[in-house]
Amino acid sequence: MRITLSSSFELNKAVISGFFCVFLIALGFQNSGCNRVNFSDDPTLELTFSADTVLFDTVFTTIGSVTLPLKVYNPHANAILIDEIALEGGVDSPFRVNVDGAVGPTVEDWPLLGRDSLWIFVEVTVDPTSAATPFIVEDAIRINANGINQEVRLIAWGQNAHFHGGLEQITPLASCDETWQNDLPHVIYGIVEIEPGCRLTIEPGTQVHVHKGGGLLVYQSTLDVQGTLNNEVVFQGDRLEENYSDEAGQWGIELDFQFETDYGIEEVTAQRGGIWLYGGVNCSMNYAILKNGTIGLQVDTTGSTLPALTLTNTIIHNMSAYGLYAQGATIDGYNDLIYDCGQSTAAFTLGGAYRLDHCTFANYWSEGVRQSPSVLFTDWYEDIDGNIQIRSLEGSEFNNCIFWGNNYSLTDFDELVVSLLNIPVNPIVRNSALDVDDPDFPLQLIEACTTSNEPPFASTSDRDFHLTSNNTLWDGGSSQFNVALDLDGLPRNIGIPDKGCFERQQ
Repeated sequence: MRITLSSSFELNKAVISGFFCVFLIALGFQNSGCNRVNFSDDPTLELTFSADTVLFDTVFTTIGSVTLPLKVYNPHANAILIDEIALEGGVDSPFRVNVDGAVGPTVEDWPLLGRDSLWIFVEVTVDPTSAATPFIVEDAIRINANGINQEVRLIAWGQNAHFHGGLEQITPLASCDETWQNDLPHVIYGIVEIEPGCRLTIEPGTQVHVHKGGGLLVYQSTLDVQGTLNNEVVFQGDRLEENYSDEAGQWGIELDFQFETDYGIEEVTAQRGGIWLYGGVNCSMNYAILKNGTIGLQVDTTGSTLPALTLTNTIIHNMSAYGLYAQGATIDGYNDLIYDCGQSTAAFTLGGAYRLDHCTFANYWSEGVRQSPSVLFTDWYEDIDGNIQIRSLEGSEFNNCIFWGNNYSLTDFDELVVSLLNIPVNPIVRNSALDVDDPDFPLQLIEACTTSNEPPFASTSDRDFHLTSNNTLWDGGSSQFNVALDLDGLPRNIGIPDKGCFERQQ
């Protein structure tokens, strides 16, 4: 147990010793009497630290960092009274320290018993500069005991950025027709709305970082993501520290709702896609990467038979819920790779019209047990009056796709599951690889498909979903689109292209 003393008390060593005497009696650490705690004034008794430098990887300007710990040890038998723990930059330092609950920039007269330790917690907020490239801010923590100063360096990489959004739950774009360039990263704070009739264009190579709970709302408007091969547009969270590099659930729209119950007003938080197309108008996304969110891309289409979204050459992965979540949507696309999601890589729900070729849906989620299939189709929902409403999947067609995952071998578990009340007249999945064992699966939905052959992926552990076998089993068939190149930008066999987003190169 550690005692927190305010520096304003300015206690001297004798008073502190008396306090510890009473403290030890109260805890029963002494059988009788009270031994005074003697603080050594030997300047050779140096403290040791868990690190000589506290380093913050890239931190966006104006946004606070994670909290990093620093442990201070007293390896000696005698107690030491630390005269001062202080940031050298004082109140002007971009860093902040908390010493076992006492807030800096300076904490004084801190006792540290022999063989004991204390924690210093460090954060940083970096002021913006005019620099386009990352820059360094520095300070140090000075620890003074018995006239001896010791230091631990503090270093943070700062990065300027374009900031969008604000403190309101939903903030519109600054202008109705806006272009995000790749000169600096773009950081979304909260929910940024592309308002009806407006347009956002995102240029190749742009890095978009989204704060927790935020995202892009494309409301009856247009989003045009113009990534190119090796110059993709990347959407991810705004924490750039190494331990966040593969952590799911960092971003995605969260909407707070209030409703009245018999017990009063209740508040709930609804999760939506990190990019949420609600009635999108001719949206397109080419060579984009979406990673580490909750729901990567959500498409809700209302009152239109035209594609709300054309999704091509795009990778979505490491989502805590869904990679692609569609509700009655209209989507065209090809060469898409969606993998590793806590629920489904893709859910095509409430009917809709989906025309997708050469897509790989591979769910090898390893952060806990996954109970949802890799891909789900439904064509119905229950309205507020309890009535079942059907929305057809007629017009949908998936060609040369792979629907697979690491649960394929489980009994009574399929990686492609359908819940349809109105079975389409024509097959909607052709020349594809599926995991389907359910004897009640409506086989009229599929044509020229394998249903139990595991795809020969190069390495599922390394998430390399190229096909390695030359077996003709992995040959596909005709496509809806003229797909001349695969996701790698390599040529496809136009006559008999392969299944999935990658073409085997002979």
